[in-house]
Amino acid sequence: MTTKAAHAQTPALILTPHALEAADISDYLLRRGYPAVITETRLDGLAAALDSSARPPHLVFFGFPISNPDARDWLQSAMAKEWRIILINGDTTEPELQSLPMLSRPFATPHLDAAMLLLGE
Repeated sequence: MTTKAAHAQTPALILTPHALEAADISDYLLRRGYPAVITETRLDGLAAALDSSARPPHLVFFGFPISNPDARDWLQSAMAKEWRIILINGDTTEPELQSLPMLSRPFATPHLDAAMLLLGE
């Protein structure tokens, strides 16, 4: 299956409490050919984003603070499912998170491009 075909079949998730950040990333993904982008800006909506789809998302941008236990639990569950995740503002020294591509706020298109390249996109 080509990457473009995968885009058509599974959504990209943007999970961040920052509505403008979600809109910017969504616009970026739409320009890159992702027709299905789902955003969630509230922590209480994370469970639905994790459980609502029978198929895993194509990729996840995760921007909730990992210091929050609910956000951390969600992230660890998604990692256990081997979802492709880009951690936003994830400057961390935690070994289990070091394998994730990370974006530091503020970021621009070249930073998004670099993170996507790390995922093979």
